[in-house]
Amino acid sequence: MKAPRKWMDNNLIRTLLPFIGMRGPSDLHRDDLFIPYFQYKIGSYQSDYYLYFPVQPSKFQYENEIFSKMYEYRGFDLVKYIEFHYDAYPDKEEFVRFLRFEVVRQRRWLRNRRFAFWMRFPAWKANLETTQLWVEAEEKRLAAARLATPIPVPAPAPVPEMPGEALVAGKEDLLDRIGGEVSDLLRTYMGKVDLYNEHHMTKLIQLLRILRNLKAPGKKSVPLFKTFSDTDMAAILRQFILFGDKKTNTLQVKIAEVGKEMNLNDPALEKLARALQDFFFP
Repeated sequence: MKAPRKWMDNNLIRTLLPFIGMRGPSDLHRDDLFIPYFQYKIGSYQSDYYLYFPVQPSKFQYENEIFSKMYEYRGFDLVKYIEFHYDAYPDKEEFVRFLRFEVVRQRRWLRNRRFAFWMRFPAWKANLETTQLWVEAEEKRLAAARLATPIPVPAPAPVPEMPGEALVAGKEDLLDRIGGEVSDLLRTYMGKVDLYNEHHMTKLIQLLRILRNLKAPGKKSVPLFKTFSDTDMAAILRQFILFGDKKTNTLQVKIAEVGKEMNLNDPALEKLARALQDFFFP
């Protein structure tokens, strides 16, 4: 049950709402946009690896169907179901992180009901264990792949043999040229965009998140971007002087924090989302 807006505006009542079964994620974030880690279609159910919905699902309907669909598979068939979607998703590390934390959420949900003899779900527990084993194995494989990837190092330009003062001058010229090339390379990765008011950075990140999840209206619901991960968004933010020296994982945490604080029911954000949708999908 969703709490009335006037309750949410009262600090004391808002603090007490969780104790009476309100203010849950399904109450306040039902209409949040979701990232389609697992491929889905709108239409009649088919016995393949896709998720099927009669109409566009909410975030919680979509996430629950990922695990409900797992009940149709056992053992290695379950692994093939997961890898069907994993192979199609471009950001492998983000997919694995999503699945890891969702498995934890599902296992905690079952653990809270362990005293109800009619809700033991042995097959469901076995599938969650198989999924967790796959996640752990894939995390190790990705970590090994990162370590095995060589970092390209440009070969230094050959230093011509020159006697005396000519050799010193030649080395100084070479160092100047190398310094210039290194500076150009650094400028390629570090932008100089500077907001006049740094307080607008949160709204800028909100804009990027809305753009990332923008889809065409109607049944087809074609997204604006084929791929746009938090890593990509962090690369954009690093072009701003404010974030030029931040690491990717630090910026990903910042992006996630802004996402949690976003209220998509805010009239300003709703108006912005509709305007962008009308602009890109007239």
